[in-house]
Amino acid sequence: MKTELECLPCFFRQVSRTLRYAGVNGDAGRKIMRRVGEIVEQATLDQAPARISTHLHRALRRDTGVDPYRHLKESSTRSALALLPRLRVSAASAPGRDPLEVAVRVAIAGNVIDFGIYEEFDLEGSLVDSLRLPLASAPYRSFVRALERARTILYLCDNAGEIVFDRLLLDLLRAAGKDVTAVVKGSAVINDATINDAVAAGLEESARVIDNGSDGIGTLLETCSERFLDAYRSADLVISKGQANFETLLAEKDPRIFFLFKVKCPVVARSLGRPEGDIVLMNGDADLSMFADSDAGFLFHG
Repeated sequence: MKTELECLPCFFRQVSRTLRYAGVNGDAGRKIMRRVGEIVEQATLDQAPARISTHLHRALRRDTGVDPYRHLKESSTRSALALLPRLRVSAASAPGRDPLEVAVRVAIAGNVIDFGIYEEFDLEGSLVDSLRLPLASAPYRSFVRALERARTILYLCDNAGEIVFDRLLLDLLRAAGKDVTAVVKGSAVINDATINDAVAAGLEESARVIDNGSDGIGTLLETCSERFLDAYRSADLVISKGQANFETLLAEKDPRIFFLFKVKCPVVARSLGRPEGDIVLMNGDADLSMFADSDAGFLFHG
């Protein structure tokens, strides 16, 4: 994934939104905007957008002195927990449907909780949509085979609130006897889940939880802790949630990785040859060029 010119105004919209959440305006906000402009001007476009966004949000947290998304994360977690009983009922009462498939769909539905891109979203609508969409069989079969072979699974979490939706899939994996480790961020960045968010969401009831030691958006391996890297290198299977993890790990071409996410921007949509709003299940060593006219590598809505 590379940054496109149309990513640039998106960066500035994201910064403006973050300043509003932080309660920063006027001259202070304008000064921060100038610094952000310098970061964007100096950035090379041959890197994933998430890498540039990481630098922007580091500057925002430093200059505002607050975590602008803390209250939004807490609200998202409460909303998702309120839905958890319904999620469990939906998974248990889907007649004739594979419980694993339902859990995958629920996990992807939760990826709509993304304040880095959206200002508002329809959480229940996303769940209903994901449970009704057609499921391409090829990537799912590949995912099932990989799960059957795997003993140790590393689950790369994405956003606060979203991790509640992940619990159904994590519970199934543990019930199948898998050694499952869920990974959150090492410190606050946008509304990505941290250890505190994991505790609030009850994630420790569903998996062993560690942080990756990084404040990077997505998974920037060179910024992560040795503890995380040891877990990453030794895992039999890596389940990677969210668009930013897709952006930052796609270049690894790692066959152990399966990406699960919603397509939430035109640049990613174009790289996949799919419209925005699609949901994706994709293997890490897939060749993107083969999917422009095929659903062979995706779980998708089209």
